[in-house]
Amino acid sequence: MIKVERTKCPSELTEDIKQALTQEYKTSKKNVWNVDYIKNALLEMSNNKCIFCECKLGEESKYIEVEHFYPKSLYPDEVIEWTNLLPICKRCNVKKLDHDTKKEPIINPTVNDPKNHLRMINYRFVGKDQIGKDTVSILALNDSKRLILPRATIGNEIAELLEDLSDLVNEYSQKENLSRKEINKITGKLENLLDSCQCYSEYSATCAYALFGDDNYYLVKEFFISKGLWDPNLQNLEKTAIVNWLEGTVEKVQ
Repeated sequence: MIKVERTKCPSELTEDIKQALTQEYKTSKKNVWNVDYIKNALLEMSNNKCIFCECKLGEESKYIEVEHFYPKSLYPDEVIEWTNLLPICKRCNVKKLDHDTKKEPIINPTVNDPKNHLRMINYRFVGKDQIGKDTVSILALNDSKRLILPRATIGNEIAELLEDLSDLVNEYSQKENLSRKEINKITGKLENLLDSCQCYSEYSATCAYALFGDDNYYLVKEFFISKGLWDPNLQNLEKTAIVNWLEGTVEKVQ
């Protein structure tokens, strides 16, 4: 789970339309939110990911469902309010159901920064406070088969890629000068690892946890700096990746 910036309300969703759709829902219980311009705007906001578990929507039969953070069954006046709508996968939607988030708050990633409430330990989410603990519990974010196993698999893949890169760096450290081919090879590998931690990547918080929690990353970075290869592109990739690490601050990787 990562912080997501709320985008502007779709232009089609005017105040008059909101009022009309809200009344229609109250009268007929019709899914008035199930329209393309709302779903497309939500997907764009979350980089096509579930706002909570970060699975890619539209892949592996994980299609977008429009989540009402404040349940429509309890707060019908907010059924079409833009700030109440979130993109979510079916698994997370089923878990949350009509949980009253006003009486018992959980993390809303468009409002709360998850790193203030959660940490990750052994690919399990652990609440730092009551909101974090309730979020993990209500959404079943430590579902062993559906969530922890994929996280651990991703973490192992990153560890293997990072170990391979570290071995290359150790080999190249014996050379006084590197060829352009060698530089491009190790730079491309590091860029790919950092790219996996960007907000648009699936399970970016997990990838950031695996990458920045591994000592090999800092050994590789030290080599790049010593060889004058730590360029603005890598620096920017690290900066935008570190914000998705639940324990992360810029200072921790300097």
